[in-house]
Amino acid sequence: MLLSFIIILGSVIGLFLIWVLFAPISIKADTYRSEYYLSWRGIGKAELIPLADDILIRLRIVFWKKDFYPLHPPAAKEKKKVKPEREKKGKSQSALPFRRIIQVLKSFHIKYFRLEVDTDNYVWNAYLWPLVYGINPLRRHVAVNYQGRNECRLLIRNRAWRMAWAWLSNP
Repeated sequence: MLLSFIIILGSVIGLFLIWVLFAPISIKADTYRSEYYLSWRGIGKAELIPLADDILIRLRIVFWKKDFYPLHPPAAKEKKKVKPEREKKGKSQSALPFRRIIQVLKSFHIKYFRLEVDTDNYVWNAYLWPLVYGINPLRRHVAVNYQGRNECRLLIRNRAWRMAWAWLSNP
């Protein structure tokens, strides 16, 4: 009886860890639809919702949900007396591992990117148009319009195992 319980519990924990490692992480920024979020499918989501004169941040993690307004500080609470800190002796902080950070950033995949630009100046738009349309890779993702629209749509995806592999594979 105890052995079967341990096996079932281990299987559930193992499946959860596999789900955490392989669940897609998405970052979306869409100025056309005003959608800005960071999502870890099945685990949580953080949305930034622009309001008329404010910003709302909505957090959802499994069964927990919280909305807060970052431009409105919380009500003032009584401050506790701060004890003076002792000087710490020992090693200084090591430098950031830039190579590892670059490798983690390279593990992200851009699934969709579209940029539409209008400078509100016909002359500048005319200068930008041959630059954008003359370079073949830019032509698919960047556009110059004369309609007063400035839009950016971006969708980036990654998985936790890719980030961990990129971090651990580079010394």
